[in-house]
Amino acid sequence: MFELLIATHNKGKIKRYERLFFDIKNLKLITLTDLNINHKVDEPFATPRENSIFKAQEYAKLSQRPTIAIDEAAKTNFLPTAEQPGVFVRRFKNKQEMSDVEMLAVWKEIFARYPNAHHQFVWDFSLAYFNPENRELKTVSAVQVDKVALEFSDIIDPGYPMSSFLIPDGWSKTYSEMSEDELSQVDQKNLKPFIDLIKSVLE
Repeated sequence: MFELLIATHNKGKIKRYERLFFDIKNLKLITLTDLNINHKVDEPFATPRENSIFKAQEYAKLSQRPTIAIDEAAKTNFLPTAEQPGVFVRRFKNKQEMSDVEMLAVWKEIFARYPNAHHQFVWDFSLAYFNPENRELKTVSAVQVDKVALEFSDIIDPGYPMSSFLIPDGWSKTYSEMSEDELSQVDQKNLKPFIDLIKSVLE
């Protein structure tokens, strides 16, 4: 069994990628909590690729285990360039990390300030794999396109508050209202490059 550390403290993100990689044989995802690692590595770069590489390498040093890290950047079709969240999805307001509740309040205010019947988010995801034993580094990117619901869902997915108002391309309900099977369908399609990379590592 190949043990792979997922470098995040976000329980929602852990759940998402455990679901994404569930069918990959001989793979066991372990978490920072499993290893009693409480340190939080910074995300100092302007692109998700750079941040994912940095986090994978830093957590691999701490754990001395093969590690994956995921980072993402968001771009909208309605915000001015200077106000785009980019890699600061949780920190784009005053560069302070926001709680789930704070994020929802901020986005409600933004949507009211920029009324648009066709709000859209395009996500740039990056996954980096780093093995500290042989210094092997692999990276891959994936794209996710979402539209915005006219009303926020009352269901909040811890760690993924934006799932209360984002709707995946081709669907009619928010992520937070989707079943585990439906979420799996969406991610299997959008994040297939991540699955392929992990399979290549195991080969």
